[in-house]
Amino acid sequence: MLAPASGNVSLRTVSSSRPQLLRSESQQSAAASDDYYSLSSRNSSSRSPSTTSRATVVRYMTPNSRPVSRTSSPNVSRTMLAPPVVAPRAGYTSNAQVANRDTFTPINSAEQLTEDRDMSEGTSAPAVEDSYAGRGPTPGMDDSPYIRFAINQLTRDPEASQSRRTSESGSESTTAGNLVWDDDLGHFVRAATSPAQQPLLTPERDPHNSVDPEAFVAVDPPEGSLIHPPLDFVPVVLRPGALAVVIFCVLLMIAGVTFCNVWSKDHQGIWGYNGRSGSRYFVFQFLPQILGVVISILTIVVQAAVYRVMPFVTMASERPFGKVLQKIPILPRNFLFPDISHFIHGEALVGFSLFTIWLSNFVAVPLLGCLFQAKWYVIDGQGKWQWATVTSIGWTLVSVYGLLAIGLILLLLRFLRTWSGLMWDPVCLADLICIVQRSNILDDFEYSEIAPDVGKTLDSRVLRLGYWQLSQRAHSGIFYGIGEAGASIGNPSLHRIEKNRRDQPHGLSKVSFDVEQQAVSENDDSDIYSPSIRYRWAPWFLRKTAVVGWTVILCGLFIAFVVASFLHHAIQDGFTPRLPTMPSVSAFSSSNFLYSLIPAFIGNLMFLAWQHIDSYFRVLQPYAMLSSPEGASAEQSLLLAYPSLLPFQVTAIAIINKHYKIAWISLMSVVFGALPILAGGVFMSFYYPSENDIRVGSLMPAFYTIIGFCAVYMISFLCIWPGRRRYLPHDISTLADQMSFLYQSPLLSDKLLREPRSKTDLVTRLVVAPPGEQEFPKYGFGIYVGRDGREHLGIDRYRRPGRADMLITTGSMR
Repeated sequence: MLAPASGNVSLRTVSSSRPQLLRSESQQSAAASDDYYSLSSRNSSSRSPSTTSRATVVRYMTPNSRPVSRTSSPNVSRTMLAPPVVAPRAGYTSNAQVANRDTFTPINSAEQLTEDRDMSEGTSAPAVEDSYAGRGPTPGMDDSPYIRFAINQLTRDPEASQSRRTSESGSESTTAGNLVWDDDLGHFVRAATSPAQQPLLTPERDPHNSVDPEAFVAVDPPEGSLIHPPLDFVPVVLRPGALAVVIFCVLLMIAGVTFCNVWSKDHQGIWGYNGRSGSRYFVFQFLPQILGVVISILTIVVQAAVYRVMPFVTMASERPFGKVLQKIPILPRNFLFPDISHFIHGEALVGFSLFTIWLSNFVAVPLLGCLFQAKWYVIDGQGKWQWATVTSIGWTLVSVYGLLAIGLILLLLRFLRTWSGLMWDPVCLADLICIVQRSNILDDFEYSEIAPDVGKTLDSRVLRLGYWQLSQRAHSGIFYGIGEAGASIGNPSLHRIEKNRRDQPHGLSKVSFDVEQQAVSENDDSDIYSPSIRYRWAPWFLRKTAVVGWTVILCGLFIAFVVASFLHHAIQDGFTPRLPTMPSVSAFSSSNFLYSLIPAFIGNLMFLAWQHIDSYFRVLQPYAMLSSPEGASAEQSLLLAYPSLLPFQVTAIAIINKHYKIAWISLMSVVFGALPILAGGVFMSFYYPSENDIRVGSLMPAFYTIIGFCAVYMISFLCIWPGRRRYLPHDISTLADQMSFLYQSPLLSDKLLREPRSKTDLVTRLVVAPPGEQEFPKYGFGIYVGRDGREHLGIDRYRRPGRADMLITTGSMR
């Protein structure tokens, strides 16, 4: 206790409490940290009330000195100092009398501050009685503030004092001049330009445990704004001009088949038959399939673009379907089997269009191989062979291509002046990062990167893609991304990293993992270090056992095919058709139809099956590069956009990037279109005079070419061996699957990727060295320290200053 005395003061017991730093909380939510907001919003918010009073500096007044900053202290004190009553002192001139500055007055006790705050809120607090107020050794003057200052100097924490002096020296120029006395609060506060900017005195909160009341509010972009452009971007291949070209090609095919049907019926054939060689045989037996494959490739490009943007377009249209992220695929799966996922999620027009594309690709090319047959006609009393159209097959093709034309027209209408929600084409991982970096649903993905099925771990949410504002922070500006309207911010804060990292004394270690961590987690399906998780998934047709099986089966079939073809000159001398060969009135021949349809159908299946392989290798290539033991540059990983490139363009760019496997696989995805082309026209019934019999023979040059393509097809299966780098913890065919590898990545708050305004802006940021760094950053797929301070499996910069390098295991285990 401090006992009053006449003329002197005796110090008997010194309080152990230290001066306390009182903070005034900003209106900004603790959960929504500075790194969450954009540069533009930060600039605007820096002028707002919520950020002008981040911390209230409270100072003591010492005799003949300026105020001294107080340091943090415990909340509990053995000795409570009563609030002083300040009396005027002779010879002391207040600051209010000098340059209109407020008077520096000693601060009241912490209890008095609490009382004043409670009284200002309409609550009562117990009064603290001070028996020493107004009494002291100096007549008419209260000396208790000076005594408190002496006690503070005796009991101060040296480390805190050093920290205080450092802080004071660095901020004196910006804080001291802005301090004014608040009579209600009883201490100094920052100067405010308006009553709305007066800071609120609230208890200090932990950002990790705070509840953020702010929510996402959907807004429209300002008209004519260059910073916030209209979200109506549509990929080039889905724009009216490009789709009109594809539709025109389909209509030309319909017109050509219809003309052949009508002309052949009215004129007893189309053109004279002149044998198994020459230009006429090529026109009727190979050219229709060539045109059909061209249309198939065009529609494959169109449907790839549709799959790529439909999840975003569906969210932009604000359809009330809660599983867009986890159910609508972003990779084409409409080759061998039809995909009905878009019907389920309210995109009936798109679903019908994709179904017509699948139908035409599946049946049109084999039917085109059976469209024309040689038929015996008696013309002007003379009989001769004529090329004629099989009428039933012709009208079937007209129906199939008619449905395709309708589907493409509906697709054109769907994307005509649509609000797609996109600034540019989302073709790479960097684009996805920019779209989800400020999403308020990222907390739903907690440890989903190790889940075998990400979709099952997520709740159903009605999501929107577009511009947003915060409900209680309109001045923070407009931002862009995926979010749930009305939901809280929910975005992890980088402010939590340092705290959590201190709780983890053992950081990531590339050295200790192989020996120690692998032995512990080898069979643990819940540990991100477990190889059974890291290398758990690959498409079923690209798993090692499947690749081995496909290779063995194809090798066996190829050998059997070659032996059966050349044994006893079976193909060269022809073979008995065992079916009627005489064409009917409509020019239909059972044997010709069978031996044209089945080979063409098998070749078409091989062609379409390879499209699945090509599609997955294109999308897996960024992950394969990110899994390199030393990481990969942005151009070789985050910016790779193979799924959006055109045929042959993929091959050229892959060769430039030295991705030779991608170059070969993508080239073969087009070249293998020759299989249904050749197979549909190589066999035909012929009359053999030497045998005096009708047999099924082949055009031998075309047959030899087929054998060559089959050999290349078989060898190409040896090239699709996936390797460790193309194995992932789970599928990547939906947005949710890919977001699970990014939801805690510091890339989402990386200044390099923060709110680019164009694709050119994004690419420019990623291909230059970050400010203050000499080396170009590399990126990897492995175990990293996330924004929550914990270890996660996914995508991040391979090396960050002040952190351990990312742990990538593909190069450490064989």
